Amino acid sequence: MLTTIEEKDQDRLLQRAALHLCEKLREALAAKKQVNVAVPGGRSVAKMFQVMQGEDIDWQRAHFFIIDERLVPIDHPDSNYKLLLDNFIDPLARAGRIAPGNAHPFILDASSPDRGAKRYEEVLSEHGFRYDIILLSSGEDGHVGALYPHHHSMMDKHHGFIVMDDSPKPPPERMTSSLSLMQTADTALILFVGEAKREAYAKFNDAALSVAACPARLVLALKDTTVFTDLK
Repeated sequence: MLTTIEEKDQDRLLQRAALHLCEKLREALAAKKQVNVAVPGGRSVAKMFQVMQGEDIDWQRAHFFIIDERLVPIDHPDSNYKLLLDNFIDPLARAGRIAPGNAHPFILDASSPDRGAKRYEEVLSEHGFRYDIILLSSGEDGHVGALYPHHHSMMDKHHGFIVMDDSPKPPPERMTSSLSLMQTADTALILFVGEAKREAYAKFNDAALSVAACPARLVLALKDTTVFTDLK
């Protein structure tokens, strides 16, 4: 099922997206003991985290994973985990925010050929090796996470986490959830926010394009996908 929510006011759009994510979390938690949520970085996502603070959800049963990451330490300003930490994790584990133990960072291991990907797979394996809900934000070319159009990241059949040194979008060193891992989710929310995403949104809606040509289209294979956009 594909639903599209259009809202010209970006702040209002992101508020609606955040509340929708919370509602999907409640639905999933009503059916499961634990729900795995995978999230990216970015200013729009940070605003969503701020809205989600204080929502009446059993956050102790929600586990957050980083869907893609720059190959930097977790305290680096460019770290997607740091964005989650700064906007949604409470070191004191107070109600309304995620406890540190429920947010799982990708830990860079510069000495390992896989940069720490195998270890992150082990962490995810402890929680079922699947996502229940994914939040994605499309790039200008239709990429999501660090899956890029006609790039080896899209063609890689590995089920888990992929690292690369040649990301088309700087910086070149990145980690991403694989296509098949993203598609373990039942539910997806995807953002197309800002005029720069207009071409990507057009590609997303072009049924003639493959997922390889527009990675954002991977969410169309899921049971429940909602698009949030300020583009009409």
